[in-house]
Amino acid sequence: MHTWTWFAIAGVCAVLEILNLSLVFASFAIGAFFAAISQIFTTNTTLPWIVFAIATVLSLRLKPIVVRYIFRKTPPSDTGIAALIGHKATSTSLITDSSGTIKLKSETWTARCEGGEIPAGESVTVVRIDGAVAIVVPRTDS
Repeated sequence: MHTWTWFAIAGVCAVLEILNLSLVFASFAIGAFFAAISQIFTTNTTLPWIVFAIATVLSLRLKPIVVRYIFRKTPPSDTGIAALIGHKATSTSLITDSSGTIKLKSETWTARCEGGEIPAGESVTVVRIDGAVAIVVPRTDS
């Protein structure tokens, strides 16, 4: 085969890998690339096939390591409403058990407190989110 044929095979396998994401076609692309490089330096017709086979097998042996690296676990983090629990906010109006608003992360939220009242301008802590209402308590900085 010609050198350009090996490069074409490597390109087609690379595109198939992008579409498939199984890392099998990537191994064939690597094998074809190294076969093309070996074809440049030799006139032997069997050497590129041997290089193709060896490079493909070696890259397939690396697949578990690559998969483990790509799909490594990241530490879990709260997202959405769960990420707001425990955050500091500021009351923008009198907060009672039936009305009130707070400023939480540059957004105005409806707020309620469980028992008592919290005057406007006080620091509060979000203890839970009930629907679209933040349940808050006065902030105790210790």
